[in-house]
Amino acid sequence: MSSGIGTAVHVPSFAARDGRRAVETRYVDGLPQIVAWDLTTGQRRQATTAPLGVETAAIEPDGHGLWWFDASAGGQGRWLRGPFEGGHPRPALHGVPAGRMHGLAFDPRSGLAAVGVGVADHSEYYLGRPGGRARLVAEEPGYGAVVGLDPGGRLLATAGYPAGPAAVRLWSPASGALVDTVPGAAGDDGGGGAVWALGFRPDLTTARPELLLVLEHAGRYTLASWRQGEGIRTHGPGSALDFDTEITACWYGPGRTALVQQDRAGRSRLLRADLDRGKTRVLPTPEGTIIDFSCAPDRTVHCLWSRDGEPPRPLICPPESLESSENTDPEHPDHSDQSGRSTTASRGTAPGKTTGSRRRELWTRRPYGQIHSFVATPPGRTADHRPWPTVFLVHGGPHTHDRDAYDTRTEALVRAGFTVVRTNYRGSTGYGPRWRDDFGHRVGLAQLEDLAAVRRHLIDAGLSEPGRTGLCGYSWGGYLTLLAMGVQPRLWDVGLAVAPVADYTAAYRATTPALREVDDRLFGGTPEQVPHRYHAACPMTYAGRVRGPLFLAASADDEKCPPEQIERYLAALRHRDVPHRIRWLGGGHDVGRDPAGHTAAWAAMVRYADDTLRASPKTADRRTSGRTGPHHPVHHTEERSTP
Repeated sequence: MSSGIGTAVHVPSFAARDGRRAVETRYVDGLPQIVAWDLTTGQRRQATTAPLGVETAAIEPDGHGLWWFDASAGGQGRWLRGPFEGGHPRPALHGVPAGRMHGLAFDPRSGLAAVGVGVADHSEYYLGRPGGRARLVAEEPGYGAVVGLDPGGRLLATAGYPAGPAAVRLWSPASGALVDTVPGAAGDDGGGGAVWALGFRPDLTTARPELLLVLEHAGRYTLASWRQGEGIRTHGPGSALDFDTEITACWYGPGRTALVQQDRAGRSRLLRADLDRGKTRVLPTPEGTIIDFSCAPDRTVHCLWSRDGEPPRPLICPPESLESSENTDPEHPDHSDQSGRSTTASRGTAPGKTTGSRRRELWTRRPYGQIHSFVATPPGRTADHRPWPTVFLVHGGPHTHDRDAYDTRTEALVRAGFTVVRTNYRGSTGYGPRWRDDFGHRVGLAQLEDLAAVRRHLIDAGLSEPGRTGLCGYSWGGYLTLLAMGVQPRLWDVGLAVAPVADYTAAYRATTPALREVDDRLFGGTPEQVPHRYHAACPMTYAGRVRGPLFLAASADDEKCPPEQIERYLAALRHRDVPHRIRWLGGGHDVGRDPAGHTAAWAAMVRYADDTLRASPKTADRRTSGRTGPHHPVHHTEERSTP
């Protein structure tokens, strides 16, 4: 039996034509499930009991039906539809094959729905009425996703790779013909280029629908729009719609107004943007991170907000708060001091915080820029007044970032007596295109240089010490963990890797088309085109230098980081008798689909790190490739989670 509806995973999504109805994703017994929310009565009803949970949901414009993507552990599935009031779910659109979820869009005027499906190595786009039979509109090779249907259903917008030759495509749903293409490097003069499509203006019913865009060009991000026959419209460099770090946006109310979220230096803010006047106003939200946001039909803005050490909670901004906000400078102030030293001001425990730990921000100066880290240390001091053992929590992506937000792993490690470091290495978002892209296709190696520099900074500051520093990462963060244990074996004393890339070339050939496109840009080509770059970035290349110990957790159902390439890496470790453990989990790449298995694996990983890093530095430094010392008597074990 369910223990009740828990905390929100995402903000509510509202029925466009009936603001009294919304759909939410909330935790129920540790799994994300779909919840119908009746705002008239305030009642919430659990709509799904999916054994692996549900990550993606939507509500029809009239509020009559809820949609969710019912996926297997490997990520393949179909859209299902259930009545808002409750009832048996059925296929949302008949005639659509099973595949990967590649987007969903509703047209509130015509009642049509469009879905994208990834089948093998291509994308298919279907159109139909909810609960009815769909027809294939178009298909194309590689990755593409549905992003919008214009009011009236005359144009279908799909998104490809943002920096590619077809970042946005516009199709005629009636004929399936390609109407227009927006290239990612449109108007490029050598400053780079990318385009993201964000949806059609919902209140515009003229013959020339308007599509909201974000353009990246010459190191800036600009809010723009596209109209059929007119092309792209912007206010140009220097306007308030021009930003130095990553943004996303959605239409807000009637007219040419949008809500913009900007991520900068691990924090975010929301702004109301007037596309006609080129002006912005900031929403009054606390310092921290806006995890998610949405707009109700009455223009109320719903946010999911958090900051480091404080769990996510909802914030509601009524329309009048957006009108009364003062004009703002389009840039944030720089959070680092100009000397490049650590910013030592730390926050104490604020209301609602879960630990008494100290929170710091560290800026590590390098010739190419400053590396930003969030550092959390346990309260008090160790019994012998030595620094606490240190674990770097390495984020994945790489094009994402650690932020001023609650992190359950950080809290668990701090409670266990570890200093936790979260570093936004080169490749991270929130610091501009140059920081994200400019490391010369030295994939993995540039990021390890950043982690090593922060480690040295912490040691010099007396916050860490050699011999008691480890790495922990998930997905691409797990990849960096394995790579570091081979490239920099004397720097890192334990590695904890969940769902990692262990053999880059093998993973590239077996992963999804979307991730292959990401790798193509990271490396500047495929493994066949630039084999030397893949070889230099591959953990398998350095397996002979790994001393361990290592703890790996992976899933046999993982489509993004397939298990076969991990098995090959494990065989190399066994061949050299490197101390390690492997735990096989269910649920595929998404850790939320096997909460019990991942909880048990995480507890085992913390114990593993504790056994290693509590040893004295002198003992740890004497480790060789074939021994772990008295604190690690087991060389390698294999475990599987029980469903």
